[in-house]
Order: sequence, then C-alpha cells, then structure tokens
Amino acid sequence: VSKLTGKMVFPPRSSFVDAIARRDKLRVLVDGMTAANDLGLTTAVPARSTIYADTYPRTIEIEASAGDPKAVRPVIYKLDFKRIAAKTAFWAGRPAMRVVQALTWFRDERSSFDAAINGIVRDLSRNPDRDKIAQDLRNNIHAVPAWMYPLVETITRRIAEDQTEGAPEPERAKGDHAEDVH
Repeated sequence: VSKLTGKMVFPPRSSFVDAIARRDKLRVLVDGMTAANDLGLTTAVPARSTIYADTYPRTIEIEASAGDPKAVRPVIYKLDFKRIAAKTAFWAGRPAMRVVQALTWFRDERSSFDAAINGIVRDLSRNPDRDKIAQDLRNNIHAVPAWMYPLVETITRRIAEDQTEGAPEPERAKGDHAEDVH
C-alpha cells in the first residue's frame, strides 16, 4: 500500500516477466514499448506485452491487483510469449536487453533519441546493475545495428562520466599538488 495515495502498489510488469523467466529457465526479450516503459522513457503502458523466448507460444494473464479489497476492477497484465528468431536471440536474457529494445522502439522517432538517451542514463544511474549493463553494451556493441552504435557509445560514455563525477577525490600526500597551481 502506497503511503502517499493509500492505494495498492502493483508490481511492475517486468517483475512478472523476470519471475517467469527464472521459473521456466528462459532467456527472454521484451518488446520495445515494454522495455521503454520499464526504463521510464514513456508513459505508454502496453495493454499486452510481447515476450520473445525460447519456449512454445502462449499467453499468460496475471491479475496484479489480487488481494486489493479496494480494487474497482482488476489490473490484468497480458504477456504474449512468442518464439524467438535466432537473429534476435542474442540480447535475450542479457543485462542490456531492455536498453537495446527501447532504442529499437525509438528508431523511427530520431527526434526523440536525445530524450531517450537522457532517460536511459538517468534510469541506469539508479540501477544497481548499471555496471553490468554498461559492460554488456561495451562488450557487445558489434551486436547492435549500425544506426544504434553512436547511441550506445553515448550511453556508455555518459555512464562512465557519471561514475567518475561521483567518485571521491583521491587522497593526496602533504605537498602533493600541481606545480603550476598556487
């Protein structure tokens, strides 16, 4: 229950997807809109999320509002599982999967790239897996489409800059200073 609104707070869709992936030992790849929503890049909430996985096609409906006595109507997440194509499977289950999928979703809206990059960097700055995600992007930049290279390079550079800005100043010995600065 939210302390601010007094209403039930429903788990995000991504927590259900991740739980199903762990339970069924699946490598999953969420669709672009779901990834963008998970990263806070859009307020658009998909009625259905398409989840690409190495499993048989199926739809899972989850009533996220179960246990809420004040729920007027149920909140139902619909997850459409579809078989993954081999060429798309690379990012399935990888730390940077949501970043790559969100950028793919924004592909046709090039004017939104700066806002998307800012949103991704902002989201990752609070994400405990930030280093894993950035490393995954750096190590596997060869696996993104050519149009995405500069975006991924910008994201990884800005994450690295944010980390160095937040790093504590190194300890200096007495008398250890730049010679030309007084």
